Amino acid sequence: MTDFDAPARPYVRPPLTRGVDPQRMNWLWQLILKATDLDATDVRDALNANGVAVTDKRMASWQVTDNDENYFPLTIAELERNLRSVIAWRAKRAESEGSEAP
Repeated sequence: MTDFDAPARPYVRPPLTRGVDPQRMNWLWQLILKATDLDATDVRDALNANGVAVTDKRMASWQVTDNDENYFPLTIAELERNLRSVIAWRAKRAESEGSEAP
């Protein structure tokens, strides 16, 4: 037996269920937050540690629908920056926790 068992069916790319506007990635950010254990406080801390001043109001604007009065579009560049900031922040935090262990 091998470590890799081929799937019964070949991979099929899923259909695109919405138009993708790289200047309006709020919906993708919302999915990422729902699918992960990301917390708004952690995201804010990670962005601040990366030198990005972000307010709770700005962060909340990424999590509402585009019909909401407080909506502000999140770009694909901001989305990438947010994720890279969280990854770097978590790595640094894990490193510092590891160095504090006896």
